[in-house]
Amino acid sequence: MIHYATRYVSPRSRPLTESEKLIRQTAYDLKIPTSAAIAVAAPLMAALLNREPCWLIPIPSSSGDTEANMALCRALKRRIPESRIVVGIRRVHSVESSCARRRRGLLGLSAEQHAFVRCCGPLLRLPVWFVDNVVTTGATLQAAHLAFGTGDGIVFADASSYALIRASRIDRVHLGLCHQRAHRSDSCPT
Repeated sequence: MIHYATRYVSPRSRPLTESEKLIRQTAYDLKIPTSAAIAVAAPLMAALLNREPCWLIPIPSSSGDTEANMALCRALKRRIPESRIVVGIRRVHSVESSCARRRRGLLGLSAEQHAFVRCCGPLLRLPVWFVDNVVTTGATLQAAHLAFGTGDGIVFADASSYALIRASRIDRVHLGLCHQRAHRSDSCPT
């Protein structure tokens, strides 16, 4: 299951509103990451999780680096002190980013092409959350789940199209009521 804080609208689909531009910029800035992007994303994402012990596992970037998503994990942990962070998966080799592939008109990576392997020993039986900035097709989170053996996704933005949502084997859950209660703002449309 994938939980997301907001929707990410592509500028290729239509002109973006100011709030959609902010979401897009935040999603990109989470790859760096900037403190401003973390400050926007972490509270929205934390509102989607139960305040209970769980594992937060950063998704490695296409180069294999976990720094950006680790910063997001740390920000989530500050809001959910019961959570625990572990680098639970790694890439066997670097891969071309899905974003770069799409810019070249190619499909994103399949689950197998992500080259993830589990890199930690046994953990306490707690819910597992893979932390990432954006989900498009769900292949990255599916690959993480397959490599680790369990786990769901928590992301800042869902960038999938309606057709992809319908065709995906991974359930997508948007806890809009929780999001609306936690943050009443026009900056993150649902």
